[in-house]
Amino acid sequence: MAGNNQFDISKPVFDLFALRSVRGDALLRYNNLNQSEPLRINLYGLLALTCFSFPLISESIGGEAQGIVGTAGSIFAGLGGVALFVNECKKRIKQLNRFEKELDCLDLKLRLPMNVLSDMAFTDAASLQTLQKTSSPPRILVVCAPGDKMKDSLQKLNILGRRLKQSSTFVVPIPTDGSTREDWNIPARLPWLAEAKDLGSWLQYFDGLSEGKSSEALSSFRWFGLNTNGRSFGSGIGDAPEWLELMGQYLRPTVSLAENDRNFRGAIDDEGDEVLKVQAKFYENLIQGNLQGMQEVFGDSTESTQVTNVITNGGRIDKWESCLEEEARPAGMKISGCDAILISKDEAYTTCVEFPTNAIPEGMTATLLAVQQWKKNSDTNNWQLVLHQTIPWTSETRAQGTLRCDCRGCVALTQDANERRTFGGLIG
Repeated sequence: MAGNNQFDISKPVFDLFALRSVRGDALLRYNNLNQSEPLRINLYGLLALTCFSFPLISESIGGEAQGIVGTAGSIFAGLGGVALFVNECKKRIKQLNRFEKELDCLDLKLRLPMNVLSDMAFTDAASLQTLQKTSSPPRILVVCAPGDKMKDSLQKLNILGRRLKQSSTFVVPIPTDGSTREDWNIPARLPWLAEAKDLGSWLQYFDGLSEGKSSEALSSFRWFGLNTNGRSFGSGIGDAPEWLELMGQYLRPTVSLAENDRNFRGAIDDEGDEVLKVQAKFYENLIQGNLQGMQEVFGDSTESTQVTNVITNGGRIDKWESCLEEEARPAGMKISGCDAILISKDEAYTTCVEFPTNAIPEGMTATLLAVQQWKKNSDTNNWQLVLHQTIPWTSETRAQGTLRCDCRGCVALTQDANERRTFGGLIG
């Protein structure tokens, strides 16, 4: 019966308030999530109709025509009702558009990575809708870009590869120029990197999302992310998002983070061990408040643009002298799950999970995800810290701030806990 659309829930239905046909399942989702908005639309429409007809009604019922003041007042009130009605309809249309875009992508197929011990690199192809119905549905992050931008983005995501795995997140690359993993200079098999099935369908979907955009925008970086319910948590076009901030807000851990998690060295030689050693020295100086040792870790590294941008926009920087004072430093903090990834012979990244003990109420635990960028000094052949970033990373709550530090000190970026972030970018 579904073949003739008789019981097809996605069959288009004409929506009177949107003045167009809308997917039936999108309308169903809207009605389930919005109990009061349809009522407000009807009330505002009734208000406008009543106010505009008031002069005629009063003459028919009361026998007296309204004067200029009464007629003008009813007209202005009617216009107010129309404005409220149109505003609520726009909100409805915006939500329906987003729901339709989310539902349209659920038929797209992908292949998830298999265990490294398996002979097969990927599972059989499955649609996003099928994955959504599994007992442990994953989060999906889809990136669409030409080869050079894809390479840059996937290398940065590879730095957080272990954390993507801990957050049950799979990344689906959609190249626009036919480039492959070999062109992106990443390992052939990664536990967080999926493969798109029928690449043309994915590209067609992205082109539909980008309808009306310039040709320059279509050749730039595009992305969207879906949570475990198949709902979009964000999307964009132009520049890649700050991946660490995305982790703290939407890609939070789905597994228990332990203080004794093993370290991981993502390098083919001893350089990975060397980077982990200087990372350990950084945390030793941070916890003990050793200013001289901290200066040695940074060496003569240059100022980070990410810290400079915050200062330029009015942010305040706390010098290391004050950050390492007894009441300010994270005394007693533990770290675990340290890993190192080498991008090139003179650039490396490390990540770890921090377990602070100070300023934490008794009976509660807090975990933070930290990333460090390192550069090798060509004169001394030592690894020097360029940038340290950290963000709250727990399954219970979304991060409301992040910390960035360079050789000068630290800056904090915070978000109002009551601020409601709207969906933006490609999906709406």
